[in-house]
Amino acid sequence: MSDEQLAFDIEGMLHEARVEAAPEWSGAPLHFTTAYYSPGDLDAAFKHWQFLHAHDKTHINSRMWRRSITVPESDQVAGHGFALYTTDLRCEPWKHTGKQEGCTCVGELMYQAICAPCEWNGIAGRENDAVEMWHDHALPGWRDLPIVPSRLRMMDKDKLSKSARQWISEHYPTSMQVPGAPIITERRPYGTRHVPGRSPWGGYDLSHTAVDPDRIVEGAKPLRRTNDFPLEPTRSVAPAGIVVGD
Repeated sequence: MSDEQLAFDIEGMLHEARVEAAPEWSGAPLHFTTAYYSPGDLDAAFKHWQFLHAHDKTHINSRMWRRSITVPESDQVAGHGFALYTTDLRCEPWKHTGKQEGCTCVGELMYQAICAPCEWNGIAGRENDAVEMWHDHALPGWRDLPIVPSRLRMMDKDKLSKSARQWISEHYPTSMQVPGAPIITERRPYGTRHVPGRSPWGGYDLSHTAVDPDRIVEGAKPLRRTNDFPLEPTRSVAPAGIVVGD
């Protein structure tokens, strides 16, 4: 037996001893769930799963909720909190013994938006849908906001341009010019992801396809498709989500 294998075996035995000595887990489920749990509860559960499976460096086998790495948690917005979680429920066909037609895997990436102050959560199969569900909960009326036209130069390096800020200031109601409030911008055919933190008040820059999916942007050319950035459908699909807590 090599020194490396001996060290690995010893570490395995030590880990088993630590697991056996740990108190019984009583927190959020250590598997996929649609029930509401606070961000703190979900984080603690995922951390405990990682402790139990110390030699599994991936998170896929847990099927548990974990924080989205692309969306930072926001401060409270009009008394509401926002945190976005994701889980990977996609099929792993190499694990099936029979034909894939008999697969019973859930089969998709899932997204969950959480408002901890209200103990509310909304679950959907697309990130955009989960974000929209949260805005419906926390900021009703956002769908009636003016759509910022694409003819404006939106960005100046990494921030909104002066002309865009001026247009928004003149056309948006004062009640929606508050910390965390969103804007809705007219997009090119395939740039339809809702972007966090890009409104003048630190809220979302929401794609116009959320409220007007058939709108055609005059003079806009489609973005070039690449292997790294595949095209996203322009038309919003009706959310097949689950809302809990209302």
